[in-house]
Amino acid sequence: MDPLPAAPVPVKAASPETDAAGSGSEGGLPLVTVITPCLEAARTLPETLTSVARARQILRQAGEDLEHLVIDGGSRDGTQRLLERHADRHPFCRWQTDIGGGPYAAMNVGLRLARGHYSHVLNADDLLLDPGAYAAFLLQARRREAALLLASIGYFRRPDRWLRARWMVPSPPRDPALWHQRLRSGLHYPHPGFLAETALYRATGFDERYSLSADYKLMQTLLLRPELADRVQICSDPLVAMAEGGATSGWRAILRGRRQLAAINRELGIVAPPWQRYWGKLRLRLGPRPAPIPLPDCPGEEGWRR
Repeated sequence: MDPLPAAPVPVKAASPETDAAGSGSEGGLPLVTVITPCLEAARTLPETLTSVARARQILRQAGEDLEHLVIDGGSRDGTQRLLERHADRHPFCRWQTDIGGGPYAAMNVGLRLARGHYSHVLNADDLLLDPGAYAAFLLQARRREAALLLASIGYFRRPDRWLRARWMVPSPPRDPALWHQRLRSGLHYPHPGFLAETALYRATGFDERYSLSADYKLMQTLLLRPELADRVQICSDPLVAMAEGGATSGWRAILRGRRQLAAINRELGIVAPPWQRYWGKLRLRLGPRPAPIPLPDCPGEEGWRR
C-alpha cells in the first residue's frame, strides 16, 4: 500500500501512428478503459475527451494503450455529433447512445464493454488534471500488480478555471486490519480518483437501487476485501479535476442520499453515521482552502463545434 510518485512520462511529438490500435499489455488489450457516462454534455465533454486523448498518447509512447468508452443517455444537444467526429478521428474512443436508467446504468454498460486491464469512471464535466502523471501512475501500478488504485482529486466550478479545494488521499496504515477498521468507521475515498482491475470492477458493479450512492457502495465493498489490502496503490497528487455540482449536490439529493448511505452502511457493517460522508465534502468546500491552482488549458480539438 505504498504511495506512488506521480512522475510524468515525457511527451513526444505526435505521429500519425499514435492513434492506431496499440499493442497493449495483455495480447493487444488496453491498459485502462476510461468510461464516461454523459447526457447533454456538449459544452463540457470536449475537455474531457481531450484530456483522455493526451493520456492515451503518453501511454502509447510507453508501449501501452487506452480505450475510451462514452455511454450517452440520449443527448439532443449536439453531444452525439461531437462524439461521431471524435470517434472518426480517434478509433480508440467508442460510444453508445440511448442508454436509459441513469448514470450508474451507463457505468455498468461501460464495465460490460470494457477491455482494459483497469477501468476508470470519468464524468463528462471532469477531466484528467495531469495526463502525464496519470499515465505514470497506471504504468507503475501495473508493474506492481496493484488491483485497486486511489488518487487525490481537485474541485473546480465552471466557468471558473481554478482548483479551489482538494481531496487529498493519504497513505493507508501499513497494518491492513487497522485500515479496514478505519473503513468500517467511515473512511472513504473520492470516486473520480478510483480505478480498479476491470474484472473486479465488473464483478462488483454499481448497485442501481442506490441512485445517488452506488459508487460509495462499490468502492467500500472492494476496499474492505481482505485479500486485496496489499494490492492497493495510492497517488497523493491530484490526478482528476472534478466540476462541483451534479446530481448529489442539492439539499434534497443530500437528504435522499443520506437514507441510501444508511442502508449501505448497514449492509456492509460500517458503523459511521450517514451524514459523515456529506459533512466531509462540505468541510472541504467551505473550510480554509489552499492557494488556488489554475487548470491546464484543455480546449479540445480544432473544429469541435463545426
